[in-house]
Amino acid sequence: MALEFLPAPVVRRSGWERWAFIFFLIAAASSFSNAISNISFALCGAATILWRREAAGRGETILSPFSSGSAPWPGRWLGLFVALSVLSCFFSTSPARSLGELKGFITFALFPLALAFLNDADDVHLLLDLWRISALYLILRGLVELLSGAVSLDVRLSGGMSTYMTYSGLLMGLVLVLAARGTSGVRGRASCAADLLVAALGTAAVALTLTRSAYLGLAAGALALLFLIRPLFTLVVPVLAVMLLVAMPASVRTRAFSTFDAADRTARDRVLMWQAGASMVADHPLFGVGPGRVKELYPKYRRPGYVNAAPGHLHDNVVMIAAETGIPSALAYLAFTAMFLIESVRRERAWSGFGERSVARGCVAAMAAFFVSGFFEYNFGDVEILRVTLVMAALPLALPFSRRTSIANAA
Repeated sequence: MALEFLPAPVVRRSGWERWAFIFFLIAAASSFSNAISNISFALCGAATILWRREAAGRGETILSPFSSGSAPWPGRWLGLFVALSVLSCFFSTSPARSLGELKGFITFALFPLALAFLNDADDVHLLLDLWRISALYLILRGLVELLSGAVSLDVRLSGGMSTYMTYSGLLMGLVLVLAARGTSGVRGRASCAADLLVAALGTAAVALTLTRSAYLGLAAGALALLFLIRPLFTLVVPVLAVMLLVAMPASVRTRAFSTFDAADRTARDRVLMWQAGASMVADHPLFGVGPGRVKELYPKYRRPGYVNAAPGHLHDNVVMIAAETGIPSALAYLAFTAMFLIESVRRERAWSGFGERSVARGCVAAMAAFFVSGFFEYNFGDVEILRVTLVMAALPLALPFSRRTSIANAA
């Protein structure tokens, strides 16, 4: 193999670590395809076991790469969330049914894997470059759908994904991370221009999905990014918002305003879902009704006037988590999100290099977007979005906090 043609992060690794890293990158960057991501994730797990077995033979600690170092709390809260969720299977209203959902929790291994592999400038930039390609692919898939003329409020832009919500949610996070790097100037004019172009096209694609939760999430993420870059710039946000509303297509503007329409049938149905979820929590406060049981039990709890007779989830992260796995699990999710944001902002303020700061800014903006859109959509349970969320949550924690050199200088 001609290693000189491979990216530097791949070249400097050897043996099973190299293969584990390659498969990790593919799994993290290919959320647009469950098949590719799942196969790569499985191969990454196998290669990682062999890599750490080799390391143990050299006297290294097996689990040493999988630590969040000086910022352990976000990882600990995430670990507690997973532990409580798994435990809830045994207290489920149907343990046999819920235990079958355990395989889904393997996805959370992406967080410690990201901590192990993405710990310097080259690693981070390589992943972001791959995310840029993934975002461009999603945009082009959406463009093909748009040009086919098959897009409307009934048939929404989905870019080849399972639903338009998954498509818009995934693009939303990628747009914000790329926008943060593009505005930092750390990779040269051509790379920054490519980041900003893809971010702009991705924003347009999100708008055309007519997905209100993504609108709110993207707005919250953009506001967070703007505040981290230049706090005073947030004062012009109202003016920019009005200009954007005037410029956007009428269909997008109408859909955005319908978010605040109390008469909207889907908005009313969400409220009814949340009420049903509250009743589930009241009946099963500690461990919920059990993973995989909300849809099955919804007919028992649904309120009169419902639109969707058997929704797959309750269209809210906190409500869904509390109903499915209990209040302690929902609190662990909230603590993980809060600790990530606090620690990442602290690092963003302390780092002197624009490179590290742009990574932290982008991930904070994306996580804020995921969290806000999660008030109206169960995106923490959408595996395509969850993969990206977990890796983004690890990025600011994986970069060494004690270092004061810029990623731009290291790149």
